[in-house]
Amino acid sequence: MEEIERKSQPDSIEVFEDMALIATVGSGMASRIGVSALLFTALYRADINVRMIDQGSSEMNIIIGVENKDFETAIQAIYAAFVEPGMQI
Repeated sequence: MEEIERKSQPDSIEVFEDMALIATVGSGMASRIGVSALLFTALYRADINVRMIDQGSSEMNIIIGVENKDFETAIQAIYAAFVEPGMQI
């Protein structure tokens, strides 16, 4: 942390422990309406608290951060929303 502070001189740094990062990736995400809504609705319905959100400039992925204890449930919810029959988008 000291090296990061020294090299980048940020206004502040926050560290969250016990976090899992999940990347939802797809080449058509930028042009498909509702991808984000489907992702976050699935997590909401699974009672998952999203602690971090990041989307790359290419809009090919959405990375979320969840607590480690919610990782498996989040993966199952995302899989069910995007892969299982009946996908809403």
